Amino acid sequence: MEVVNNVNPIYNMNEYKSKGVADKEIFDTAKNTASDADERLLGIGFLKDPNSNMHYGMRAEYAENFSVDNPVITVKIQKGCGVVEEYNVDIRNVKPQNATEIEMFALCNYADANGNGTGGTFGSWQTLNYYRDNAAHNGYFEMTNTMEHFKNIKQDWTLMVSAMIGDYMNAGLYKQALDGNKLLGVFDSLM
Repeated sequence: MEVVNNVNPIYNMNEYKSKGVADKEIFDTAKNTASDADERLLGIGFLKDPNSNMHYGMRAEYAENFSVDNPVITVKIQKGCGVVEEYNVDIRNVKPQNATEIEMFALCNYADANGNGTGGTFGSWQTLNYYRDNAAHNGYFEMTNTMEHFKNIKQDWTLMVSAMIGDYMNAGLYKQALDGNKLLGVFDSLM
């Protein structure tokens, strides 16, 4: 996983006006930049800051050099004050049996974009989040409560989903168990 630190451009209208740029040109530039980024957007999510009530925004998008033969997804995490951390995740290298959360976020959003996701209203990542939260509550999974853990702690997501499918079946929560089978299907389809 390649890490790139980046600062988003902030459109300072006074700076542009001092150079004689009209308002319409400023907004067109911002709009065109946004639409290019929106075309690459696969999905969004949030990462909780364990030390506050803040959540960081995350977005998964096709990397600049993305192709069918080079399925690289860029995950951007907005940390505030215009600071954005970028991580390039090569989907071919993501193994759900030993993956970080950031890798699974990229994988789930890539699966949804290709029609291989769970088909849930809020996407495969949100379904996986529900499983992760319940698995952590049941003692099957470690919650990654810091940015460093989110990027670096590798866990067995396949084993976690399988264990939770059993719990849901035993509790008579068949829809949740079916969601788990869909998640396992997502993992298998991209391997």
